[in-house]
Amino acid sequence: MRTAHRSMLVVFACVAAGGQAYAEDETNWRDHVTFTLSERLRGEFVDWFAPPPGAGEEGAERYDFFASRFRAGVKVAFPHVGVTLEMQDTELANVPEDASLAPPQGNLGPGANYFANTRQSPQGEIFLKQGHLTLQGGGVTATLGRFDYRSGLETLPTDATLLAVKRTRIADRLVGPFDFTHVTRSFDGGRVVWEDPTWNVTGWGARPTQGGFEVSANTEVGDVWLAGASATLKALADAPPLDVQIFELFYRDTRDDVLKVDNRPLAVREADHEPIGINTVGAHALGKLAAGPGAFDVLLWGGVQTGNWGTQDHAAWAYAVEAGYQVPRLPAAPWLRLGYDRSSGDDDPDDDMHRTFFQVIPTPRIYAQTPFYNLMNSGDFFLELILRPHERVYVRTDWHWLTVTEDRDLWYQGGGVTKGSLFGYAGAPANGERDLGQLVDLSVSVALLKQLTLNAYYGHVFGGDTIGQSFAGTDANYGYLELLFQY
Repeated sequence: MRTAHRSMLVVFACVAAGGQAYAEDETNWRDHVTFTLSERLRGEFVDWFAPPPGAGEEGAERYDFFASRFRAGVKVAFPHVGVTLEMQDTELANVPEDASLAPPQGNLGPGANYFANTRQSPQGEIFLKQGHLTLQGGGVTATLGRFDYRSGLETLPTDATLLAVKRTRIADRLVGPFDFTHVTRSFDGGRVVWEDPTWNVTGWGARPTQGGFEVSANTEVGDVWLAGASATLKALADAPPLDVQIFELFYRDTRDDVLKVDNRPLAVREADHEPIGINTVGAHALGKLAAGPGAFDVLLWGGVQTGNWGTQDHAAWAYAVEAGYQVPRLPAAPWLRLGYDRSSGDDDPDDDMHRTFFQVIPTPRIYAQTPFYNLMNSGDFFLELILRPHERVYVRTDWHWLTVTEDRDLWYQGGGVTKGSLFGYAGAPANGERDLGQLVDLSVSVALLKQLTLNAYYGHVFGGDTIGQSFAGTDANYGYLELLFQY
């Protein structure tokens, strides 16, 4: 209810400010008001890693489920003040009730995650997705209320190549709205942005809402706080396209009744009620350079972490090195990319130091399209080919070779806190093995109409010895068919 009251205060403030601005502006009200509407229908098909005999119901790893995500909103904009309101209704059907097992198997795929959070099938709820007031003037924009935030995407490059790379290989790595899920998450707080043609400086602080796999997304996770700042260089005169950023992100979790997920023995973790406080400092650089008939793109990203992980000290790191080459003149404009992403793990469960990189609250599915891994104690070498055989058709195929960094740590999954009573990440022991497996997948997107898009995905996992430590079957399949309408 506190969240609802704050949202209503924002609405009243916006109405008052908008009314004053309208009195000073005699243009038609339609020039200031924009209505938005979207509907996403998706069927998901799961054939997850098979658990050992007796760990669960036979065939529990194979299922399909269906979901609808409906949004309706309004934006009111005047020269110096604006308001955004958006409601969302999420409905899920046929969510599996028998695919949430005890550790180390845990939830068998995406559908099991929804049931583990809400414990219902079917399930659904209406909630406030966004509700914020925006003030602008003198190059400064301030936002107060409930909003979306994507780390690394504080600016949108004007170059199409850098924009595509930034959206798919930089944005949401550490903080994101988890919007592949049918619920998503939002952030309640404030954000201030100063911008000119060359620089963007952003500072923000917020609490995440529940969401992701929890349909009751109208309330905050009250004991989790985030704050961050970034400075982005958007362009240099007479230079090739580039995008460079330095950032700082602080995460604090004071929930004392939630079991931390790490490689320490269970009894030690159960006795640890101290908070988590992690500071991440990092940078990214994107660039593009014409070469021959096409152009190269290069991406560098990295971050180091310090702080405390409950009773342990925390120190960790992660980096990404990626490059691509595209030839727009050839049929289907082929774009080949390759890269290596790696993060630190913990090599000693018995000392006083936690060394596993913590991914905070990202949108992990951007980087793991079959979502059985993330950027925690992992190495990901990948090749990617993107084709545009028609202006309405987008095709992408990937191959990933995956390992765990430290074999005395865990194989981690998840995308951060989804509700107050769950930690947000899961892990299974690597037990001395490093080979996580290989993933081959295919994505196709077809713009049927201006506002109607058909998306399809299929991925197959050739699981390695790490997965074999916890599962009897190490291969998995995941796919979906999705229809998206946006107005």
